Amino acid sequence: MILSMRKTVLKRTMSHPLMHLGVRALVTIAACLMLAMAASSAAPLPKRVVEADDYFLGRAKLENVQQGVVLLKQEAAQNPPSYEVWWRLAKFYNYMGRRTQGAERVKYLDAGIEAGRKAVALQTSRVEGHFWLGANYGLKAEESNWFDGLRLIDPVRREMEITIKLDPDYEEASGLRTLARVYYRAPFFKGGDKRRSIELLEECLRRHPEDSMSMLYLADSYIAVDRRDDARKILERMLSLCPDPDYSPELADNQAEARNMLTKELRTGK
Repeated sequence: MILSMRKTVLKRTMSHPLMHLGVRALVTIAACLMLAMAASSAAPLPKRVVEADDYFLGRAKLENVQQGVVLLKQEAAQNPPSYEVWWRLAKFYNYMGRRTQGAERVKYLDAGIEAGRKAVALQTSRVEGHFWLGANYGLKAEESNWFDGLRLIDPVRREMEITIKLDPDYEEASGLRTLARVYYRAPFFKGGDKRRSIELLEECLRRHPEDSMSMLYLADSYIAVDRRDDARKILERMLSLCPDPDYSPELADNQAEARNMLTKELRTGK
């Protein structure tokens, strides 16, 4: 009787759907469950960080971003090993660097690089720190002299390649888009390739068809290889986009640049 019961239990166990998945599938399921449990038990963000995020939503006014930085620096002083604080500081400084000029811009970008390095050191497997560190490197390269700019190409490429591996769709494929910009801007002896830039940007738009920054960069790359009609079409397409609540300030800036390009670089007859 005991033998019969064991056979029955074994038969039921072997007939369970999970037994047909294989060891690798079971391991994958277990890992996913562990990640879900970890996410559900994650500590809530500190109040200052939440408030800083709220200020960033109003980033069309630069003073809101500055107030967000104040809050994040206060939180960093109280809790130095906070990944959530440092990657946000790298992001906020990047935004401020894009909207200032000269020495002030360099100051913000240097602060963004420092914050990004701290974020990566704290959580090397998280995407945000790598992306915003690389984004600040990229802007700093554009602001630097020729030699210093060349030295920053490899760090930008490294951080964007890591970003793509960790999350290819982070911030509407921003890692892929920035890597494409590296190919566009870099000289040939540092891996520059305008056609490769076009390939990557077209891939960005396949993933995120309404990403205005990818459209703007793609227009630059089209012009560089004398595809002016394609550049005009992509800019006109961008001007027809409706505002996205998540990226309204960026869309407004990019549409203004698109109008400028259509007027000055792609005017009829040129």
